[in-house]
Amino acid sequence: TINFEFCLKLLICCLLIVSVTPRCCVETIKRFPLEILMKVSKYEVQTSHGACAIDALILHARDQRYCATPKLQRFLQILLKLKMRHVHWLIKHYFKNIY
Repeated sequence: TINFEFCLKLLICCLLIVSVTPRCCVETIKRFPLEILMKVSKYEVQTSHGACAIDALILHARDQRYCATPKLQRFLQILLKLKMRHVHWLIKHYFKNIY
């Protein structure tokens, strides 16, 4: 029989390895439809100085993750501020031809 304590330690080690492994973007998208950008609730900055190979923005839009170019960061900062102020009509009007 297999020792229960050994199995438990093995399970914990496996879970730690899976939880520590980063989910990196391997390529980025430069242009997004406004409909997707309007669904972004937050974003994370991925740098190539850590475990990941490229710089990217990880966009969180509902249940989806998108990898965007870091050049979109300033645009996203403005967009999220406007969304917090509920100025959706202004966003659609002003940014409709940009991205």
